[in-house]
Amino acid sequence: MKRLLSWPRWSFWTWCCTLLVASGVCAYYLRTVQAAGSASHLRDVFPWGLEVGLSALCGMALCAGGFTVAATIRILDLDSYKSIVRPCLLMGFLGYLVAFLGFITGTGQPYRIGLLITWNSHLVLTGAVWSLILYGAVLAVEFAPELCQRFGWREPPRLRWLGMPLLLLASVLSVLHQTSMADLLLGTPNKISALWSTPQLPFLFFVSAACAALAAVIFASWHTSIAFGRGLPTNLITGMSKVLAALLFFYLGLRFADSIARGIPLLVQKNDPQSLLFGLEIGLFFVPMWLLITERDPVNPRVVYYSAAMVLAALITNRLNTCITSVEAMTGTRYSPSWNEFIITYSVIALGIAAFSMTVKRLPVFSESQK
Repeated sequence: MKRLLSWPRWSFWTWCCTLLVASGVCAYYLRTVQAAGSASHLRDVFPWGLEVGLSALCGMALCAGGFTVAATIRILDLDSYKSIVRPCLLMGFLGYLVAFLGFITGTGQPYRIGLLITWNSHLVLTGAVWSLILYGAVLAVEFAPELCQRFGWREPPRLRWLGMPLLLLASVLSVLHQTSMADLLLGTPNKISALWSTPQLPFLFFVSAACAALAAVIFASWHTSIAFGRGLPTNLITGMSKVLAALLFFYLGLRFADSIARGIPLLVQKNDPQSLLFGLEIGLFFVPMWLLITERDPVNPRVVYYSAAMVLAALITNRLNTCITSVEAMTGTRYSPSWNEFIITYSVIALGIAAFSMTVKRLPVFSESQK
C-alpha cells in the first residue's frame, strides 16, 4: 500500500531553517494583525532594537563589504581573486535583503509595503526598494549566461557591457547606506557611550564591513564545500586570510588611535557590562588577527575557518554594542527583547542563509570561470 503523504527528504539544517522561517511568519502575523503582545520591548530611548541592530546593521555591513570587495577586484583586475567576486555579489545582495526585511519587520506596519514600489520622496524605504532592485540587477547581469543557458534563452550581448557600471553604482550606494547608518547613530550623541560614539564611526563601520565580507566568504566556502562539494581552492583561501589579517590590523590600529586621541582607556578597568562587552568585541577582532598573522604557510584551513567565524562574531558584537549596549550605558536603562523579536530576527537571518544555500546549489557561485 502506497503512502498517501510523505515527508520531503530534507537535511536537518533545511528543516531547521524552514521551521524557523515559518515561526517568524507566525510571530509577525501575531504582532501586526492580532496585536498579541507588544511589538517589542523598545522604549523611547531605544530607537533600534534587536531586529534593526542584528538584521539591518549586520546585513548592511555585508552588503557594503561584499560589493566593495567585488568592485575592487574587478577594477584592479586581480585575476587570482576573481573567484570570490560572485560570492561577494551574492552576499551583498542577500545582506541588503536581510537588512531591508529587518527594517520592514521593525516598523510593524506591513500595509505600507505596497506603497514602497511607488516613487515618493517622503517614504524613506522607497529608496531602499530601488536600491534592492539595483543590487538584484547586478546579480542578474553576473549570472545572466548561466540563467539564459538554464532556461534555453539567448544571452543579450549588452548585458556584459552593463556589468561594470552597475557594479560601481551598487558599491558606491552600499557604502553610502553604511555611512548613513553610522551618521544616524552619531545624531544622538547624548545616548551613545564614548566607547563607540566617535567621528570616525562611518569609516570604522566601512573597514569592519570589508573584514566581515572576506570572513563571510571564507565561512560560506567552508560549509558549501562540505555540503555540496563547491568551495574556493586552498591557495585562494590562504591569500584571503592574509588580506583579512591586514584589514584587521588596520581596523584595530584605527580603533586604538581614535581611543587614544579621545582619551578613552584601552584596557577594561571596570566590571560593568559596558566595559566587559567592549573587551569582548576587541578580543574577537584581535584573536583572529593574531592567529592569521602567526599562522605559517601552508595555513591550516580550520584555523582560517575559526578565525573567520570570530570575525563575524566580532561584527555582530560591534553592531549590537553600538546601538544597544552604548545606549544602556548612557541612559541607565535596560533593553530586553521580546519573544517575537527573537523569532522574527532569526527567521529573517535563516531566510538569507537558505537563499544563499539554494543559489550555491543551483548556480556556479564558487566558480573559477569568471568573465
